[in-house]
Amino acid sequence: MSIIKNINSSVNFDSIELTHLVYERGDDGLMMSCRVKKNNKIYYTNIAVNFSQFNRIIDNLLQKGIDLYDIISNKLFNTESIVSEIDLTKHTNKTIEIDSNCLLRNVA
Repeated sequence: MSIIKNINSSVNFDSIELTHLVYERGDDGLMMSCRVKKNNKIYYTNIAVNFSQFNRIIDNLLQKGIDLYDIISNKLFNTESIVSEIDLTKHTNKTIEIDSNCLLRNVA
């Protein structure tokens, strides 16, 4: 198992599979645990995203027919826990693959 230590906006992966989401109450974003593929190698990493990036990811998934809104709302944000986590592999029957362009920090 390999680990990516730093990800910047110029990185393009062959695929990014979203597996877990973690939110700490009061934060201005969340942490995504991902399995990424680059040059036929698999890496496991955590990617911090702000809510603007996260909204682009959700929009991108909706365009692919994957609606995570209810799961995320109920399990991540509508809870009394200080830290909430969702294992998306347990709550969906699909591989949740996101586009690396959604991770760019510059918002047009």
